[in-house]
Amino acid sequence: MKRNKKMIIVLTVVFLLTFSFVSSATTLEIIANGTEGGKNGPIIEFYKYTLKPAFEDYMKDQGKDVTLEVIETAVPDADYKTRITLDMRAGRGPDVISFDQFWLASFVEAGLLEPLEYYSSDYSNWEGWNNFNEGVKNMMAFNDKMYGFMKNTDLRMIYYNKEIFRKANVKKWWAWQPESWEDLLNTARKIKEEMPDVTPLQLNAGEQMGEATTMQGFYMALLGAGGRLYDQSAGKWVVKSNALLDTLELYETIYVDEKLGDGNLQVSLNARDKTFEQYKNNEIAMLVEGIWFWTSVIKPDAAWGIKHRDSKIGWAAMPAQEPKAGINEQDYVSISGGTGWVPSPSTDNRELTWELLKFLNSKEMKLEILEINPGIPARNDVAESDMIQSDPYMANIAPALSENTTARPGFSEYEQVSRQVQIMTGEVVTGNLTPEEALDKYAQEVTRIVGEDKVMEK
Repeated sequence: MKRNKKMIIVLTVVFLLTFSFVSSATTLEIIANGTEGGKNGPIIEFYKYTLKPAFEDYMKDQGKDVTLEVIETAVPDADYKTRITLDMRAGRGPDVISFDQFWLASFVEAGLLEPLEYYSSDYSNWEGWNNFNEGVKNMMAFNDKMYGFMKNTDLRMIYYNKEIFRKANVKKWWAWQPESWEDLLNTARKIKEEMPDVTPLQLNAGEQMGEATTMQGFYMALLGAGGRLYDQSAGKWVVKSNALLDTLELYETIYVDEKLGDGNLQVSLNARDKTFEQYKNNEIAMLVEGIWFWTSVIKPDAAWGIKHRDSKIGWAAMPAQEPKAGINEQDYVSISGGTGWVPSPSTDNRELTWELLKFLNSKEMKLEILEINPGIPARNDVAESDMIQSDPYMANIAPALSENTTARPGFSEYEQVSRQVQIMTGEVVTGNLTPEEALDKYAQEVTRIVGEDKVMEK
């Protein structure tokens, strides 16, 4: 009997020790809107077969038993946003969340996110920050606090036809770079004079272009005038400013006063497709667009592909109105979007969540991500890698434009405000309204949308 009791005690101790060992393992979760073999499959496969084993081994080397679980979901983007919103409001959900940068402001304003200092008081001293591009890094900042990391991003610039430039005798046509709006306009004037059958410049405008009007068109000019649609420090939408008016006057100069662009094209049905077609056919000399225009739209084997693209098409940074007149006293401007990662405030393991974020954003993991999801790297040391440097286009634009980029204000009202930008620019490029009249109407509509207490004039 005593022997049986001893055996029971021994077995109980062994069981408790075993249970204690097993229960000491910590589980972290990471989620993305995708599923293996389906929507966003490559990033899920990266999580499961690259990140998961590498991170678990890394933590084991630190003497910590950590399991990383990958949460898959393949739903419309709006449903994914709803899911993570509800999770955060309920104080639950994965530890690390794949997150559209555009959502950042609205989530912070709603009290759904905490800054990185919440997870690590020493977060700002992470050595990895030294390799991050400031412009891309700050896309995940709001009111001077960091909330996450960008996976990678995109950029916007001017694409120009070198053959047209050469035939029009544009100076330095092979490596053209305007230093001001006046330089840009003078080039357009030269092309109009020398090649009257060519549309010199298209800066997106009107509702038919949709968000391309706001991001590739209006914002690229507004930022160059030193302005923004939203004043983050004041927490208000800017409905009138010198920068807004200067931007509209630039549109008026291009489309109405000097006929350097085709305003009717901008507001016609399927305007963007028609623009791509005309660009392909050497009918447009300059077009402000994003990196996908190069990598997808005019890729030689694409529908609007341009044969000998690499030698025929050049790019230039969008200049400020005058040197140092852009936002942050910049000479050149760009605007970006993209996805990244944020930690969940409901995590039970802040320290380990921070470790996962650091590991996910290490040079080694960023290189792995770049293989499956090309874009402008968030890290400078990744931009200097052979993978980027072997592509002359990507190798040149990454260092030239990334430091000068910024992001849209991701508030719930943005979509309606953006539509008002599209309407406003459409009225100006067709000559229906003067810049002053269009801006008055814009101010009235935005005030109606967001409320008088959320607008300001500068």
